[in-house]
Amino acid sequence: MKDVIAMLEDAARVLVLAHRDPDGDALGATLGLGHLLAARGQEVWLYSAGPVPPEYGFLPGRERLRDQLPPRQWPQAAVLLDCHQPERAGAEAGRFLARLEQVAVVDHHQGQTDFGRAVWVDPSCAATSQMLAELARAAGWPLTAEAATCLFVGLQTDTGSFRYSNATPQAFRVAAELVEAGADPWAISQEVYATRPRRLRLLGRVLEDTELMAGGRLALAAVSLAQLQALGCDSRDLEDAVETLRGIPGVEVAALLRELPGGGVKASLRSRGRVDVAAVALALGGGGHKSAAGMRLDMDLTTARRHLAERLRQALDKEAA
Repeated sequence: MKDVIAMLEDAARVLVLAHRDPDGDALGATLGLGHLLAARGQEVWLYSAGPVPPEYGFLPGRERLRDQLPPRQWPQAAVLLDCHQPERAGAEAGRFLARLEQVAVVDHHQGQTDFGRAVWVDPSCAATSQMLAELARAAGWPLTAEAATCLFVGLQTDTGSFRYSNATPQAFRVAAELVEAGADPWAISQEVYATRPRRLRLLGRVLEDTELMAGGRLALAAVSLAQLQALGCDSRDLEDAVETLRGIPGVEVAALLRELPGGGVKASLRSRGRVDVAAVALALGGGGHKSAAGMRLDMDLTTARRHLAERLRQALDKEAA
């Protein structure tokens, strides 16, 4: 943390970015850090590869997110959030970061970290947004209501509204600090968890397609591009579907695969805690946590479904042995 603070405080112009196709924590962390640095009088360039899901459109500073990188000489430092592999920020961003000397990494996911000059990776934290709140406190930076709102969203969504096993006492303490600084849990929840009919229709389709395997311990579903298009949906409408699969009684591991427009498949894995799905994801080029992980597979949807089902069966059998 100290190395990250030192690098950021020495830079007048900072590029802030997270992984492509951002979720609540990636967006909350990016915008939250942007507010923290701006409150100190620093210039920030907030970059995001991929569309912002509609439920996060209310976040303060949302309009400052850009889908273009700054000129090569603009940033004096860059900070990569919620992932520690530069290519996960997008191919263009990965190449851009590789040419910079002053790059910090702040992430809470497991995995090997061999990128960045100042690196702070802590899988014991529930969210990258939690880490940034702790960083701001340690550095003595002003915590504005706007920053607190963004960071609360990241912490709230990555803990499943504080329902997951990563909702530790420290996560609750940080959440309380963010509320004291101006985050409004009621107002935030009305935006983040608003009912969207098309998502309900898509969830019904996912549940119809769900296959229970390994004696009901494994729930697996796959969604094609054609299915998404037929319902007028996109990948953002699947954000919470895998959590529903994990909630089926008797299920220990859930997997949701979706076909990608450019080819290949993205898989999201969830576990009730006994099976380490991060180990499965890491073996397939992905990453994550013991109970929540994911990866991209360079294969068609049918092959990916069969391949991943076999890997997860093996993980379940290993845990039961």
